[in-house]
Amino acid sequence: MGNLYLTLCPNWYFTTNLSCHYNGRIVLAWDPDVFQIDIIHMGSQLIHTCVTPRSSDKGFFCTSIYGFNTPSERESLWASLTSFSNLNHQAWLIMGDFNSIMEMEDRIGAPVRLADIKPMRNCMATYNLTQVKTIGRQYTWNNKQEGENRVFSRIDRVLSNTAWDDMFPTAEAMYLPEGTFDHCPMILSTLFTCQLKKPFRFYNMWTSSPDFLPIIEKHWQKYVYGCHMFRIIQKLKWIKQDLRDLNKSGYSNIEATKIQLQHQLADIQNKLHTDPTYAMLATEEKEIAAAYRTAKETHLSFLHQTSKAHWLEQGDENSRAFYQSIRQRRKHNTIHSIQTSTGEWVNSVEGV
Repeated sequence: MGNLYLTLCPNWYFTTNLSCHYNGRIVLAWDPDVFQIDIIHMGSQLIHTCVTPRSSDKGFFCTSIYGFNTPSERESLWASLTSFSNLNHQAWLIMGDFNSIMEMEDRIGAPVRLADIKPMRNCMATYNLTQVKTIGRQYTWNNKQEGENRVFSRIDRVLSNTAWDDMFPTAEAMYLPEGTFDHCPMILSTLFTCQLKKPFRFYNMWTSSPDFLPIIEKHWQKYVYGCHMFRIIQKLKWIKQDLRDLNKSGYSNIEATKIQLQHQLADIQNKLHTDPTYAMLATEEKEIAAAYRTAKETHLSFLHQTSKAHWLEQGDENSRAFYQSIRQRRKHNTIHSIQTSTGEWVNSVEGV
């Protein structure tokens, strides 16, 4: 197929994993004027590369996957990914046909066992990966059988770590109609969007402020001329502005405040252990401990509300899990492209 590749993409570079498998199961092609690709590792189920755009000196790691059909054969795939575990703090993208599902609803037309979803879930958890936002087809593969024998599965995925998400916050994977193929073609886009004004969000943590109720009362008691709905809307606008100011003055960096108070509490307690009879230190410890508890509860309230995730354990502060949940929600709730009634996809800011 070499001549075909060169005809379709003249002046492009190509590589395959033919040296690792007799079928050469993965083919990579790239425009050398746009990307520099360095091959780091090659196996029968993956090609691991470092991708550097010519327009930037910031590169990322990319692992292209084509998993074997049976769970036992795929064990070597998960083992190979383990060797890249030192990439947790570097931008890393993993995409391709894993031949493995992650959720019970990822397959219809055939039974799903817990053992079918466990390897993929373990992979996501081990390497702190999330799914890049997807649009288009829900199921990425089907067996092309007729009637009750038809099976649909979601086995093709695009995964990324936090560093890659930060580098490409608007990335979107579009799964196209499969046509005569059994797999849906996928296009990964990193869309450019202008910075829009953030919408107003009400945070429950504000209610703990002594200034909260006076703000509400001050504006709610004002007289506004007009119909009932106009009066309510106008009062809410005034309240919203004051709540924004309240957030800037006392809640703009709640995590830093919590950490600072935590350090202050530790310092005071260290001094108390040196001089246990010093009454002023005991009083100061009590005051700082109360402030720290308030700051901690405020921070947890913010994380809980923003992520809308269930507690992993009652009262457990798992900031890492919550921040990852927040990122995932924001990523999937942001609309970068939309399909019109004619089937055309629009991804411009004006069009969306």
